[in-house]
Amino acid sequence: MDRYQRVEKPREETPIDENEIRITSQGRMRSYITYAMSLLQEKGSDEIVFKAMGRAINKTVTIVELIKRRIVGLHQITSIGSIDITDTWEPLEEGLVT
Repeated sequence: MDRYQRVEKPREETPIDENEIRITSQGRMRSYITYAMSLLQEKGSDEIVFKAMGRAINKTVTIVELIKRRIVGLHQITSIGSIDITDTWEPLEEGLVT
């Protein structure tokens, strides 16, 4: 791979909706729970969308279960998706294939 360099593709920046919470592995669970509770109770949101990737998925499941225990009658709809990521490598020397 020393004859190739990886080509960075521009990422599509999708705006974050008001009712969307993106969970990271670095964030504090208490902050996510507090924000979600304020969305449901104070702002009157009908739904909250939690998004996570990788190791943050376990934390997301825990957060959602804690919120469901705090609010009686709350229902959960789970949707799991995936994104295919393809890296492109360009050759540094002539005659090599991309």
